[in-house]
Amino acid sequence: MAHTPAPVSRQPDLRLLHRGWRTNPGTGHLADPFAANPIRRSTGLVVVCGVIVFGPLLIGGEAVALVMLSVGWLAVSGLMIGLPILIWSLAEELWRVVARRLYPTVGDLPISPRIVHILARHGYTTIRAVDRAPDAALLLLANMDPRALREVRRAINLWKYQRWQERGFPATGFE
Repeated sequence: MAHTPAPVSRQPDLRLLHRGWRTNPGTGHLADPFAANPIRRSTGLVVVCGVIVFGPLLIGGEAVALVMLSVGWLAVSGLMIGLPILIWSLAEELWRVVARRLYPTVGDLPISPRIVHILARHGYTTIRAVDRAPDAALLLLANMDPRALREVRRAINLWKYQRWQERGFPATGFE
């Protein structure tokens, strides 16, 4: 006798209804407080928890014991959660700044947003990648026409020329 799979129901399981609509933490429906502005939010958490933990130490006396017994344990756990997130977020932001400085994006070029979108959609996110790509490969991209290719090449050449001048090589030659 062949086993037939049970039909998939779009209705919620009534046995799990008492837990609320968020029954599975792996579904992605739960809010992540550090998803937006992780540096600002983790800094706020670390500062507030640090004041709660280390502030009473400056006062001394019974205030230390009172704070540690009442909310100190919560502040210490906030520090344990917030400090790694803060360090990780700062490292990511530093890496993003360095990478953008070393490999400027196509969005930095004075070209139309349509062309930026075409290049980004096909994986050409940096100026270096577009500059190294042959014209034939760029013309094979969907919606890329010769006029758009000329605009990109002109913008890249102007961008290179500006960087050349910024490095101290004047446009007029010897003076």
